[in-house]
Amino acid sequence: MSDRERTGRYEYKYALPVSARAQVLELAEAHVKPDPHANPLPEGATGYNVHSLYFDTPDLRDYHERLEGYRVRDRLRIRTYDKPGDNRPVFLENKRKLFDRVVKHRVKICTVDEWMAEDSPTPWARFTDRLKGRKRYAAGTFRTLVERGGRVPVSCVHYRREVYVAAEPGSTVRLTLDRDLTAATRPGVKELFAAPDVALIPPDWMVMELKFSGDRPGWMRRIIRELGVRASPVSKFGLSVVLGRRADRPVEVRFFTPRPLRPPRPARMVAG
Repeated sequence: MSDRERTGRYEYKYALPVSARAQVLELAEAHVKPDPHANPLPEGATGYNVHSLYFDTPDLRDYHERLEGYRVRDRLRIRTYDKPGDNRPVFLENKRKLFDRVVKHRVKICTVDEWMAEDSPTPWARFTDRLKGRKRYAAGTFRTLVERGGRVPVSCVHYRREVYVAAEPGSTVRLTLDRDLTAATRPGVKELFAAPDVALIPPDWMVMELKFSGDRPGWMRRIIRELGVRASPVSKFGLSVVLGRRADRPVEVRFFTPRPLRPPRPARMVAG
């Protein structure tokens, strides 16, 4: 198990207008390069179309733990990339929050075609049974939390991710820009590309993520200073659940809405 798998990394998120993209890239260009494994995207970018099928209990235990600010919590999902017909890999993931760090256990189990050919209500079972070593551990953690915890699919989040990695050899820092965030709010277990029925943020906004393991690099601090922004805990999972299932609860909607996009608090009535 790598150090990052044991201790995790820092992940800071910022909601920005899409118009800030050019400034972000100008400030970062001397320190990052496009992910060499990524695919071409519009506007000369490289990255991935990401699809994440999220799980939670029927009473939304994980959602409420996020809402209540639990410092240790799990986020279970199945992830793939690009579009139907590309037959990309399918991954099981547990993105675990440990205080101020994120520890992600992830394992490839099959391809999209193999996934779609399964008839089981737990399509991952046959593929995880044949894994060994660290891969079996990661898959076993996912299965325990999903199957014994009674978790079921609650949303499928889609977005376009532009990815930059460190130009310096050996560094694991990453800069990502996520756009076109949408979600299908009642997907089935095999619907990795379920048609979206809700937008998570306006289309002219994006989410910038700065990811690093040790001290925050100076160039990241400069981006934050030049843009004049504050980190905002943007939860794609939380947004997909609250907008798809609990939109009639304005306090919860406001909690999960990224800070720059939140409506002002209603004025309090003052007794005359």
